[in-house]
Amino acid sequence: MSERVGVVNLHLKVDMSEENSMNMLYKIGDGIVQEEHYGLALARVVGLPPQVLEVAENVSKKLEAQAAERRKSSKALALARRRKLVLGLKEILEQAVNSPMDDKALLSWLKKLQAEFVRRMEAIENDVASSDNEEEGTNEEDKAQETEEQSV
Repeated sequence: MSERVGVVNLHLKVDMSEENSMNMLYKIGDGIVQEEHYGLALARVVGLPPQVLEVAENVSKKLEAQAAERRKSSKALALARRRKLVLGLKEILEQAVNSPMDDKALLSWLKKLQAEFVRRMEAIENDVASSDNEEEGTNEEDKAQETEEQSV
């Protein structure tokens, strides 16, 4: 949401330096809460039953593991996509060597090819960055790029 016009990401600052305590500072901070497990700390302070805290901690650990795995697979997928893009470029350039195009047409075609390659590589980088920020899985850009790669 912070990328949308007019939306600001803020939080209420707290001091969690002492174990099992949380002091509200009554100040507003930029961005998201930086303290890890803020919700679990708050649950402990308000005195939720131990069974609830135990379940919450287990769920939190599972979610963190899933997010870490998603980030790892996202980066591996991006690496595979980069390699596929470079190999595709290599094949296209090898075909261009034997093409009957004149110099002017070849230069124009190579400029378009370069722009398309840069655009696709930037799309991969943006996907990795957005998946790191949002911890999302695959998106529609991947499908659109695969369709484009088949057409080139």
